[in-house]
This record gives sequence, structure tokens and C-alpha cells, in this order.
Amino acid sequence: MKTHRGCKLLGAAVLGLSLLVASDARAGFTTIGPPNYGRGGEATQAEVLSNAYGGTFTANGLDLTNGTVTATRIDDNDDQFLPTSISSIRTLGTFADLSQGLGYGDINSPTKFFDVTGSGFAAQGSSGAIDLPAGTAAIRTGGGTNKSSVDAQNQDARDHLITYLLTGAGVSGTTHVLFWEDLAVNENSDFDFNDLAVEIKSGGTAVVPLPPAVWSGLITLAGTAMVVGYGKFKRTMA
Repeated sequence: MKTHRGCKLLGAAVLGLSLLVASDARAGFTTIGPPNYGRGGEATQAEVLSNAYGGTFTANGLDLTNGTVTATRIDDNDDQFLPTSISSIRTLGTFADLSQGLGYGDINSPTKFFDVTGSGFAAQGSSGAIDLPAGTAAIRTGGGTNKSSVDAQNQDARDHLITYLLTGAGVSGTTHVLFWEDLAVNENSDFDFNDLAVEIKSGGTAVVPLPPAVWSGLITLAGTAMVVGYGKFKRTMA
């Protein structure tokens, strides 16, 4: 179990992700507890990845691989904020008594990405492309108390997020898998980091639809510019 030593950064600029974490005795990697198999057959991180990407993922040091796809563990001192350009987010599974969801921003008033429906590998919840300001934290929402990717925002000031970078055959774009722990220390957390698992793809420029009022204003502005330009064109040609 990890002791708090301040903030963490999820993903460097090269990886496109950042979220906050503290370090433990292993200098940057939070300890992952075993899943509670006695409570509905919870899955490990390896089993979640196997179900989502095929094959059988096994441990290779701190990383996981099925032989063709590798999930590289991100140092928990290097994961703090969400990518500024998200292509898509999808739920890979939930293994918890509490309901789950995902959002971003402030832990006390996050903006919702989605609420998860269903449970286990049948869990569903997704979000499309969106651009975010730099320095935006991810927030696990749902039942219980919200948990932030920023340790210092959590009520127990602990790390509640484990992150992997996926590479290999069939993996398109920059792909991270986030595993959340939904209970704090004083809530008897087992810190198995399988309560909510999501995939985040990032990179490129996300297209965020503009509100109708903005489109109306742009159309009016464009129309005015065309009229003014046409008037100048007529005077020039006369």
C-alpha cells in the first residue's frame, strides 16, 4: 500500500496523458492488491485486458502482455492530467458494489463523461471526441465519494488510479487503459484497482460540436463579411 508523497503526473507530453499520483516503497509504482474473488468473481487487470484485446495477458515485471499487445505500466509519479485531445473513451469492465461513472475537472463538481450501466464485462459507458484544457484531472464518479487522478484531491490523499500504455498489433492511436479504486482507506479499500476500467484513445484534433447559438453567430458574421467584401470588389472593378 502506498504512502502519500505529494502529487503525481499521469503521462508525459509524449504519452499524451497526465494524472496525479504519490509514490510508495517501490519508488513510483503503487501496490496493487489482489481482487476479491469471493465477491462475485472479480477480475484482475490482466483478465480485463485479455477480455478486451484477446489472448491471455500475463505479467512481465510490472507490465502485462499477451505476446502481441503490451500494456506498459505508467510510473505513478508520471500520471496527472487527461490528454488535451481525446478521440474516444469506452468502459472495459466494472467489478465493484458501487455504481461507476467517469468525469473530469474538479472532484467536487466534475463534468460528466458518462455513467456506467451494467457490471462485470457487460458494463457499458462511452464518450466521443472532445478537446480539454491542459491540466484537466480525471474523476471517477458514481456511488460513494468521487476519486480524482490527483492524489491531493482525494479524501485520503492516496493514489486511486493505475494506468497502462497499450502498444502492439491492432492497437491504433495512443491508447491508455485506466484502472480505478473506488474506496478510500477509511472505507476499507482493498486497493485492487479493478472497480472501473476504461480505455482512452487520444491524439489528433478532436472535433467538438459548437452550440447552435455559436453557429448562428458565425453564419451571421460570415454573411456580413461576404457583403462587405462584395461591395469592395464592385468599387474596385468600377
